[in-house]
Amino acid sequence: MSDDTAGSDRARRLTDDERRERGRERRRRYRETHADQVRESTRRWKADHPEKVKEYSERSRAAHREQIRSENRERERGRAAKARKAAAAAERRRAKSREQYAADPESNRDYQRERRRAQRAANPEGYREAKRQRNKRWRDSHREEQNAKLRAKHHDHPEIKRAGAQRYYDQHGDEVRERRRTYYWANREMQLHKQHQWRARQQRRRGLGLPARRLHRVTATERTANTAAAHEFFTRARTPEELERIRREPKPSAQEIAEWERSSVRARLAAAVAADMDRARPLAMSRLRESEREAAARRKRAAEDGEAKRMDDIAREINTRLRHGPRRAHAVRDAEGRRASPPSAPGGLSL
Repeated sequence: MSDDTAGSDRARRLTDDERRERGRERRRRYRETHADQVRESTRRWKADHPEKVKEYSERSRAAHREQIRSENRERERGRAAKARKAAAAAERRRAKSREQYAADPESNRDYQRERRRAQRAANPEGYREAKRQRNKRWRDSHREEQNAKLRAKHHDHPEIKRAGAQRYYDQHGDEVRERRRTYYWANREMQLHKQHQWRARQQRRRGLGLPARRLHRVTATERTANTAAAHEFFTRARTPEELERIRREPKPSAQEIAEWERSSVRARLAAAVAADMDRARPLAMSRLRESEREAAARRKRAAEDGEAKRMDDIAREINTRLRHGPRRAHAVRDAEGRRASPPSAPGGLSL
């Protein structure tokens, strides 16, 4: 290649570099002077070509994966450090506030009252809304504690809640009944299931001869008096005269204890029969329990026989597989004890 040709190529190459640089500068000035149009055009192109946008994004992430991960790690480290710094600063402010309040509590209360008064005067509606939000945040963060206090209060003084509930029902009885009907039909399957469980429990109690379960509430005063009376009865020290009288009393015999237990069972059955309109229920339940016991015994015997047969089959299979020589003939006796012919099955240990 001659020097003239090399010089012309170099001049052309410099010209191309200058042309590309001028083009880049022209496009940069256009983006600066037509920024809104460029953004709108880019937005329309992305909306019209979502698959290309996704492809370019995936290609860029694949090409710069390590760089993206490194940037994400650095960003998370910075965020965590910033959060720790903010938490430490908040704790320092809270500690400083506690120290200032402990140093002069009356002055701090006066300052808070003046500050709240100024806020209320400047923006009454905003002050009330901020107060509602503060109260709501406090209730949400102490919900379990407040519910426990309410439960303890209602448990110790149920008459107050009962009287309030009665007053509300007297004033809004129609609304309460309508809400109950709405809830019942919205959860009808669950309500029917609960009713079925309750009837089954009551039927089982009657079948066992137990009385119906009836619980009643007592006030805190009654509960305290009952607890004190029980504690006094069970912890009171007996005098020597009382102990001697108890020792001299005749002891019941085993026959008397058994008779007392039988009379107790009969009394419970009589109470169950008196409470039940179906007079034949105790006899029917007794027969039903007897049939259930017999069926359970039959099932147990069948299960035991099946398990024994299964274990015998397994043993025969193992003996047949492991025996090296032929099975030795042995005497087999039938049910009446007579000698029978030996089994014809080859191999295995005799069982």
